[in-house]
Amino acid sequence: MSAKSVVTDWLPNRIKTRLWPVGRAAIATAALTLASGCATQLSGPSASLPGDETLAADAPSSLAELLPQRPLNTIDTHSGMHSRSSEAVLQAVAQLGTPYRWGGESAQQGFDCSGLTQHVYRKADLHLPRSSSQQYQATDRIERDELRPGDLVFFRLKGSRIDHVGIYAGDDRFIHAPSKGKTVSFASLKNRYWARRYAGAGRTAEANKLQLASNRSEEN
Repeated sequence: MSAKSVVTDWLPNRIKTRLWPVGRAAIATAALTLASGCATQLSGPSASLPGDETLAADAPSSLAELLPQRPLNTIDTHSGMHSRSSEAVLQAVAQLGTPYRWGGESAQQGFDCSGLTQHVYRKADLHLPRSSSQQYQATDRIERDELRPGDLVFFRLKGSRIDHVGIYAGDDRFIHAPSKGKTVSFASLKNRYWARRYAGAGRTAEANKLQLASNRSEEN
């Protein structure tokens, strides 16, 4: 078995498929990049709600369209340790491209917004209740300028109730399961649609606890 195939074994097929046009070497590079935590600017398939201006899902012509411009420092450590919240971000990256499904809680079923955040937190040994409003109540409020990768970002899409949640990935970007017919993807807090509906951010008490970086599986 080649070194490249070993490197790419854990990389989700959803991401491999988007890299086929630029070759196996590109896939290996992407796998090594993600494994080291360089995940903040990886562009998933277009999965926007109305008014969300995200990147198109066309196959990339170069790695520059998929790979980050710089490492995510809170994840890219040299000790083999990172925080539980950082692990949750990597777990969310592994779900990019998973279809939205109302009530979904797994990669096999698909995810709704709070099902995704609960799932990736659970994989990082962090507990969250099921709904977005419950998750809002269960986390400590933090200011926008205090956001760190792995924090939760909450939105009011319809009225005054918290009804949408994503996981912050750095650089004003978050990963979420948007809506029916869409897939797990990145979105920007700077986008006007999300900026107008932003309701606050939350952090769990154990988010900063350190753990060994784990082997991530597409199936879990």
